[in-house]
Amino acid sequence: MLWLCLNLPRLPIEAFLRAGTPQDPLVVTSGGNAPLIVACEQRAAVAGIRDGMSLSAAYALLPELNARIRDTSAEQGCLEATALWALQFTSQVSVHAPDSLLLEIGASLKLFGGLDALCSQVNESASQLGFDTLIAVAPTPLGAYWLARCRLGVSVEDRETLQHHLNRLPVTCLDAETAAFQSLERMGIRTIGQLARLPRDAVVRRFGQRLLDQIDRALGNRPDPQTPFSPPSRFSARLALPSPVSEAEALLFAAHRLVLQLTGYLSAANAGVMRLRLVLENEDGGATDVIVALSIPSRDPKHLLNLLRERLSQTALGGRSEAITLEAPDVAQLAPRNFSFLPDAAHAREERATLVEKLRARLGNDAVHGLSLFPDARPEFAWHEAEPGINTRPGPPLLRPAWLLQRPRRLKLHGGRPCLDGQLQIIDGPERIESGWWDGFDVMRDYFIARNNSGATFWIYRERASSGDWFLHGIFS
Repeated sequence: MLWLCLNLPRLPIEAFLRAGTPQDPLVVTSGGNAPLIVACEQRAAVAGIRDGMSLSAAYALLPELNARIRDTSAEQGCLEATALWALQFTSQVSVHAPDSLLLEIGASLKLFGGLDALCSQVNESASQLGFDTLIAVAPTPLGAYWLARCRLGVSVEDRETLQHHLNRLPVTCLDAETAAFQSLERMGIRTIGQLARLPRDAVVRRFGQRLLDQIDRALGNRPDPQTPFSPPSRFSARLALPSPVSEAEALLFAAHRLVLQLTGYLSAANAGVMRLRLVLENEDGGATDVIVALSIPSRDPKHLLNLLRERLSQTALGGRSEAITLEAPDVAQLAPRNFSFLPDAAHAREERATLVEKLRARLGNDAVHGLSLFPDARPEFAWHEAEPGINTRPGPPLLRPAWLLQRPRRLKLHGGRPCLDGQLQIIDGPERIESGWWDGFDVMRDYFIARNNSGATFWIYRERASSGDWFLHGIFS
């Protein structure tokens, strides 16, 4: 097995920054009567504020400081959100509190092009989620965790090399009481290697079995089973905004991070979303729903974000939003892909569906529809609106134009012959249509295919009633 540890060293501050940067410089404090700075963003650091500084000293340096008490529940929520996202890389993801994820990636290397390529993709995608990361790889989960926490950033694939790296790590990597670290310091024991070389019986008598058990787990000499992260049965993710916003781009910035979580969720289920619901929670207590419907299931984050962008641009926002929630109420399994050098029918269907989804997101669902055949001889009644992509029975092999005018257009006559940009030449017909006497919309027409001097081809008819007028009803080309 091969484990990747994804450590989030700035999680206390990033838990407040995922949805965007607040107006004033932000710091996170420990709370209590004498709060200390736990983490700070870049603007505060530039002003000289450092971790461990008292909040009063920080205010003296930067009076407009925005101080927030550390929210460990929000940090846990970020870890779980990141675990959901990480499912796109492997099905074996574990949350390692307080600030890390463990991914078993041995079976994923070939799929992602090798270890270096996989680590690069994980790091790049995590930054899009809004996190700074430290990554390390080792044959054991605890070994990977220690290497990442100590900022070594190495990829170790065998236990012998792992032991070499772990021996140099400080004993503070261990999960132990402060008194144990003080005793080790007095003994001159500063590294894992120095502690491991001591007689085991003596270490157990002095510190108990727990320290050696941790070293054994890190080296792979003792089993270290991990609790797998279990995704929810239905996707719903919420993100509080740093300040109320009404601009679509600011909302999309936050929505992008939720879409990335959704991608991981869908990857784990080999599914795609058919319908998205983005809820904008307004500061006045109201909410605005933004619904995006898809023709075929998709988990492409770029495509989903583009659809949200189109729909948001057409949505009247009901005020400034304080938080957003993304839901996927309708998901479906993705069909297996046929990777071929030549485009196939499935690829063509996907391209058509993508176009329909973009048009609907921009124009509204009611503005874009498909056509289905209806058993009526009258051309204007021979079709019905249908959901795009729904297959219908093929009609008879009749010569019909793809473009039918909404209302037939009366043609001028010259010498008793119809004209349209010149005199029309009849090249086929007549096709007689007499129908509709039962519903009051009866027609009696002779249809012809005609061409003008420019080579354009039309579908025209002559009324068989007393007037005998000619009309343009469709265009072939």
